[in-house]
Amino acid sequence: MLELSGRYIRAGAGPQAEPLRLAPAETALLLVDVYYDDQARGRWGPPEDPFTARFAAMEGAIATALDAARAAALQVIYATNSAPRIGVPRSAFGRHFRRAWGDEFDAAFAEGGVDPREYHQGNRATPLKFAPRLAPLPAELYLRKHTYSAFFDTRLDTALRNLGIHTLVCAGLWANVCLAATSLDALYRNYEVIWLRDGTLAGSEDTGRWIAWFEEVVGFTVSSAEFAAACRRLTP
Repeated sequence: MLELSGRYIRAGAGPQAEPLRLAPAETALLLVDVYYDDQARGRWGPPEDPFTARFAAMEGAIATALDAARAAALQVIYATNSAPRIGVPRSAFGRHFRRAWGDEFDAAFAEGGVDPREYHQGNRATPLKFAPRLAPLPAELYLRKHTYSAFFDTRLDTALRNLGIHTLVCAGLWANVCLAATSLDALYRNYEVIWLRDGTLAGSEDTGRWIAWFEEVVGFTVSSAEFAAACRRLTP
């Protein structure tokens, strides 16, 4: 079993710890939008930007967990933004995305290397670029999403049911957007959800506040080092 100490918040009492014992065959590492922020240059951002160092720290934390999960033969699943040809800009979601972010969803998330009959093609000739340590392996599940949630109108729930997964250990971007929406949808579908609390960021907002929100509203958090140590205890 994967043995961890999960942290959560009890209303009126503050942070609490609870022992967790997770069946490895029923546990998956779900990585949400962990591709490079600057796709044109294939990097997190310019070195002079203070936020780039935060991206790098997050990358290191996720890589620690990812390496250990792979060594322990846990399921690893990627969920990434995409631009399917379904009229997203004309939807309520697409209209608010335009208002809030000043961009068209299809333009922001179009990528190369996809079937142009099904997806809007981007200017790049290849699919999304990942940091080498976070790049998906050919055998790992890779699903494209088209809203903040990785569950909405995707094959994720079907895949998890086929694989017998009941617990999702999650990391990625952003804590206040796609990771939050995906985690709530997972909870509503009766999955246990755990965040790697050093494996996410909340943009310009206080990441710690979103970690606390998750611990009170959705589920447990652990550090990437704790998760990796639990995985290594499974590995001969």
